[in-house]
Amino acid sequence: MKNLINFFKSFLLLEFLKGMTVTGRHFFARHVTVSYPEEKTPQSFRFRGLHAQRRYPNGEERCIACKLCEAVCPALAI
Repeated sequence: MKNLINFFKSFLLLEFLKGMTVTGRHFFARHVTVSYPEEKTPQSFRFRGLHAQRRYPNGEERCIACKLCEAVCPALAI
């Protein structure tokens, strides 16, 4: 009896149909990707502003190599 059940499971390809069901569900689901420059996402209430390198009026950078930007970088990218 067990062999007969295994035969029908493999013959009907139930795993394949289950996988195609999951794939189809994700294929027709709503997209979550945002086209960033055109669409903006809502900002958190904790947002403090954009990071920017300050400059003198003549265009020269105001960096004094204090490494403070490294200490406060939230993404630890510096």
